[in-house]
Amino acid sequence: MSGFWTWEQKELARPTTKQEVIEAGLAYLEGVGADLICKVCIPGGGSCCSGCPFLEDGVGCGQRNTSCTAWLCGFLKYIYYEAGLIREWEEFWDQVPGQQFRYDTTPRHFAVRGWLEPPKLRFLFEAFADDLQRLRRDRPASWLVELKGKLDWHIDEIVDSTNPKFIKRIEAKLHRLTSDFHRFHQAKAQLD
Repeated sequence: MSGFWTWEQKELARPTTKQEVIEAGLAYLEGVGADLICKVCIPGGGSCCSGCPFLEDGVGCGQRNTSCTAWLCGFLKYIYYEAGLIREWEEFWDQVPGQQFRYDTTPRHFAVRGWLEPPKLRFLFEAFADDLQRLRRDRPASWLVELKGKLDWHIDEIVDSTNPKFIKRIEAKLHRLTSDFHRFHQAKAQLD
């Protein structure tokens, strides 16, 4: 994305605040059911926030920012991709300036060209969380973190590629990685 907007883009810009985009991101995450994935992942040792100085024991995030709100773990990224939401999510957050690693320098006021509206997909995330919970019981503790990393890496490869053959190969790998996620694939079939 270019740092310069055309006149037409400026005309369509929506003034907003840092806090407003954080709240929109959190509402979207909650609306789709990201919390359901976190409830399985965190007790399994897969917390994305592990080691963050802003993480308060028993409370959660002590300093929410645009960077952490925009960031998706491999599980969320995979579900967003399968539901056709990954580009919408990334395009929205690409408009938000100042994102860093675990902190931001986002100005208090800025403008965006689009907005996030949470889709009604909680059933899809619930199905994935149920599968994840069921599957992790029979696997080594490292499985959860390894799977999350592989999904993250493969989705990044797909999003960054323009080669249809390459994308098909990676999608086949994703299908193999998630072949035991029966409830998720049944729920996803409702989208098609």
